[in-house]
Formats: sequence, structure tokens, C-alpha cells
Amino acid sequence: MQISADSDYRPVASGPVPYTNTSTSTNADLQSDYDNEIKEFHFHLYWFQNNKASHESAVKLRDRILELVRQGFFQVVPLKNGINTSPRGPHPIGSYEVWCAREDFARCYSWFVLNRGPHSILIHPLTREELADHSSRATWLGTPVPLDFTGLSPHLDHTPSQYPELGLGYNAKK
Repeated sequence: MQISADSDYRPVASGPVPYTNTSTSTNADLQSDYDNEIKEFHFHLYWFQNNKASHESAVKLRDRILELVRQGFFQVVPLKNGINTSPRGPHPIGSYEVWCAREDFARCYSWFVLNRGPHSILIHPLTREELADHSSRATWLGTPVPLDFTGLSPHLDHTPSQYPELGLGYNAKK
């Protein structure tokens, strides 16, 4: 059926469709879903390393993150790899990473939405598929920065687990 702007077609209003649970999930299915859930994320904040104001703004944000962690606002881990003042891995400009377990994802995401300033932020999950994590599974706050995917693996032999001592993310008790 082809509909044009001047046709007499009007959609028929209908009420809500009743929900019928047709699931045949078992406890094993639920465990499998839990095991496939993303439990850790990276937030990569970018700045132009040759721009003094951009660099200073990024450092100021990092310092604020560190202060919020000390105050217990959220439990994220900034700067595992330090501040990258030149391209590193897939990141072509100045950057640093903030690791976040799913337990603090909403708070971390919300904070960056409100406080990122002029910076672009790549947000990606940590799974066994780092190429997909940095590309098709990634999302951006701000303008996306073109990444260099050549060094990323399509499939790792292990799920990346950072900061097991925190007991969060992939290391949380089930």
C-alpha cells in the first residue's frame, strides 16, 4: 500500500496490546544472560594536546574526578594509564581513561553529561571484543573523534577485568 500526503488514509487507533509471557527461560538461561551482561566500561576524555586551554580544562576535570572519588561520590578509577599527551592505542589525540563498573555507570555517565565541558568522551564497554567495543558498541558525548582501530583485536581469549580488588564489575559477587 502506498500512502501519499494527500490520501485519505488514517491509521486506526487501538488500545494497548495485552502482554502475554511466552518465555520458557530457565535458571540456566538467566545465568547465561548474567554472564553476557556488560559489567565494566571505559570513558575516554579527549583534548587537543597542543592547545594549552584544552589541556588545562582536561586536567581540571581529572582533578575534580579524583576529588569526587576521594569524597565517595562514585567509585571510578581514573588514570590507570596516566594522561596520554600524544596518540596512544586507538586514541589519536590527548586523552585519559576513567574505568567504571556497571554499579556506578549511571552516576558516572550523568556526571560526564553535565560536566564534560568542551571535551568529547568515548564511552565503550569492556568485553572480549575490543574492536566492536570501540566501534559499533561505543557511544559519544560530544563530537566523535576518528579512532585508529588497527591495533584492536576482534576477539580476546579473556574478558578484560580491571581492578579485581574492588569487587565490582566482572569481579562482583553474584
